[in-house]
Amino acid sequence: MFEVDLKKFKKYDKPGPRYTSYPTAPQFNEKFTYKEFVDEIIKTNRELVKSPLSIYFHIPHCDTLCYFCGCNMIVTRNRERIREYIKYLKREIDLLKSYLSEDRITVQHHWGGGTPTHLKPNEIDDLASYINSKFNFTKNAEISCEIDPRELTKEHLEALKNNKFNRISMGVQDFDEKVQKAVNRIQPKELTLKTIEWIRELKFDSLNLDLIYGLPHQSVESFEKTIDKIIKISPDRIAVFNYAHVPWMKKHMILINSNDIPAPEIKLEILKMTVEKLTANGYVFIGMDHFAKPEDELSIALKEKNFIEIFKVIAHTLEPIYMLLELLQFLN
Repeated sequence: MFEVDLKKFKKYDKPGPRYTSYPTAPQFNEKFTYKEFVDEIIKTNRELVKSPLSIYFHIPHCDTLCYFCGCNMIVTRNRERIREYIKYLKREIDLLKSYLSEDRITVQHHWGGGTPTHLKPNEIDDLASYINSKFNFTKNAEISCEIDPRELTKEHLEALKNNKFNRISMGVQDFDEKVQKAVNRIQPKELTLKTIEWIRELKFDSLNLDLIYGLPHQSVESFEKTIDKIIKISPDRIAVFNYAHVPWMKKHMILINSNDIPAPEIKLEILKMTVEKLTANGYVFIGMDHFAKPEDELSIALKEKNFIEIFKVIAHTLEPIYMLLELLQFLN
């Protein structure tokens, strides 16, 4: 079991940028122009050993608003708007591909959001087929998608599987009904279990479940019940994120009553319990908020001190190119 020393957590309790993109957000600025971006792509094409590619597609649309969400998303049921977004994604693919050497190999492919499975199964098939026709994937490429079980059908998962997706990541956040109601994320345990049953029936290679601590009404005791259920489910990976309440940046977070959010010292106790309980039940603590079974690539990379591999997997990035297709101007 990994024992947590809260004194060390408090010692290094300093604000920092989100690490799940590289470079981190504060490093982005207008001095790095479109021309420089293109020049960098062309430069990597000239390398003797051309770097492999990791591609990421952001599907920003959601059916409902989760009050805790810090992602770039838009709540819409306007299917025409979604179809138009897919059209622009394809144009972006064609634009980027025009600068890439044909022999560049793609080793990672990830869809995030938003809610990628807000797309209908035929839309998933259409976009994934287009991507598969444009990029040269390795046989053992990691191809993953974030899903939301609340509007999911088995046909969604079949469309992903048929297009070579082999990893699934699903948000659970917390099984406690009071917490779910407070953040507008009503996701019954039975629905989650049914979705996992489909995932395993279709034989996806890996399942990751996301949890969030620091949400309203959470306590060490209540969150421990969720952790116990997650251990019983036995996903390959678990991510346990800290909720950052930033209503000045994400206006919809004002819908969460700040008085219901656990105090910082309680959040630390929740984290301590989570780390110690998961590691006591066989999971390897990768660092900060990720856990994996001992046989998982993340755990093996940690054992071998291959920290670049760990970062690649967690951040869904790979030098030298990070293909972020958010199209923020289109959303605005």
